[in-house]
Order: sequence, then structure tokens, then C-alpha cells
Amino acid sequence: MTEHPWSGLACFPLLVPEFVSEAERTQALGFLAAHEADFGATDHSDYWAGRTLTLPQVRDPDIRALLRDLQRRIIAHVKSTLEERLGPQPTLYADVINFARWPPGYELLPHADAENPGGEPHPYPWRHFASVIYLNDDYGGGAIHFPELDIELRPPVRTLLVFPGTLDYLHGVRPVTHGMRHTLASFLTFDAAHEAGSA
Repeated sequence: MTEHPWSGLACFPLLVPEFVSEAERTQALGFLAAHEADFGATDHSDYWAGRTLTLPQVRDPDIRALLRDLQRRIIAHVKSTLEERLGPQPTLYADVINFARWPPGYELLPHADAENPGGEPHPYPWRHFASVIYLNDDYGGGAIHFPELDIELRPPVRTLLVFPGTLDYLHGVRPVTHGMRHTLASFLTFDAAHEAGSA
């Protein structure tokens, strides 16, 4: 496990209420309702099948522009938060941003986004931060929980949640009991080689 100065900062998990406007939330949800078929079919043998829509898959130019703007705003907010506490920071980049939908029955077991217990290699070790924007609240269950921190959250719509990818921030999602949970998920990295679109 790598030591990072930002892991363990009291500001994380970071909650930013009203990070997106109601107009932006409505725009995103309208797009999702009109493009449900673009996700494809869910398949319980492939956990993410039919459940994510990445920026390259979004064909609507207005939604693509919104996602890029959100990436910039998330990066700026996280960089500002870090610099207030730790001083000057390297450039942050967006690894990916995608819509994620969570139908009833889906949950996510606790994990870290950049580290594995016992030092086992992680497939995404460059994911220094994860962020989630909450788009709706008309579903049951689906709270995010951080077992190492004894925290369980169901943030209000339009809230941005950010946390490091280290084992200090193991997190999972409780089972969705009814309705469809909609979020925008993204990952941030200090590694320019993993900036979305750089490959």
C-alpha cells in the first residue's frame, strides 16, 4: 500500500451539496430517459453490463459538453481542496466519467479504487480519487458505506461526493431495493498518461 498525503485528510469523504444545478440534473435525467436502450441489457454474469454509459458512448453533443464541463469542475474543486490543506499540487486529470445505473438487486461490495488488501496488484492503481454525483432519489436502498470509517451516506440529489482510492476509503453500495439509482461516476489521477482520451 502506498502512502499518500491526502489519504486520511479529515475533509474526506468530501460532500459538496448543489454541485450541479437543477437544470443540469434535469438535462442529464432527460437524456437518460430518452437513451435507456443505449446502455444495453443487464447481465448478472457481467456486473457492469448494461449499467454504464461512458463519454465516448454519449452521442448527444449537449450532454457530452455537460460531462466535459463537470470533469473540469470536479478537478478544480478537488485541486482547490487539496491545496488549501497541503499546498501546491500537481496537475489532476480525469481518467473517465460515466453514467451509472443501479437496478433493483444490485449492490457493490466494499473495495478500494486503486489498492487491494495485502498489496495485491490493482488493475487501476492510478485512480487517486473517485467522485460520484447523485442524480435522483426516487429509489430504495443504495446507500454508499465506508466500513473502515463507520460512515453510511445517502447524499441528496445534485451532491458531489469525492474520496481517495486508497484502502482507507474502502466503500460499497447497499442493495437497491426498488427504483433505479442514477449517478455520474468519475475518477481523477495525477498521472497524465491515464487522462481520458490521451491514449
